[in-house]
Amino acid sequence: MALLVLPILAAAANAMPAKAPPNAELTVFRAWLDREHPGYGSDEGPARFRNATVETAYPVVRLYYVLTYTRGIPPPFAKSLSLVAAVDSSWVIPYEARKPESYRRGLKKVTSNKDAKVAAAAVLILASCDPNERRWKLAPDRFKVKKDSKGWLCTYAYDPNHSSWVRFDRKGIFRETGGSAPPVP
Repeated sequence: MALLVLPILAAAANAMPAKAPPNAELTVFRAWLDREHPGYGSDEGPARFRNATVETAYPVVRLYYVLTYTRGIPPPFAKSLSLVAAVDSSWVIPYEARKPESYRRGLKKVTSNKDAKVAAAAVLILASCDPNERRWKLAPDRFKVKKDSKGWLCTYAYDPNHSSWVRFDRKGIFRETGGSAPPVP
């Protein structure tokens, strides 16, 4: 009996991705940054992206980031960099604003208005590259949700003149985001 169980256990172990210790992931992320963005500068990171809303919406990926504070012109570093990436022991995949599909990696499907609010907040938080939400606290309960036959549209009003939106299709998959935040003072 034990001989029959061993191959099954070995196959199951091979099918499940191994999670690298966080320090190994940070090493992989640093090496990727040095290779892809040589000479980059940032005010924060490289570090693990820790944010409760994001961790709820993206439960299976480990996220890392670098962040350069917006200060105006000239930029604070010759090669300023802000980005968030999913990192594993052997790969790094950045989340890119120009590629909405990159934000789908690890994002839970939306099945309710509550899910839509949390997922929309998480997408905008990732897009800001700021786990501490210094400029705006993107609280899920402040999002307005409209559900129709096409899916969910989530809107966040920063003030009366500025808002951002996040759209999920009727299958609960993130599709796009847009809008505008207030200018940096």
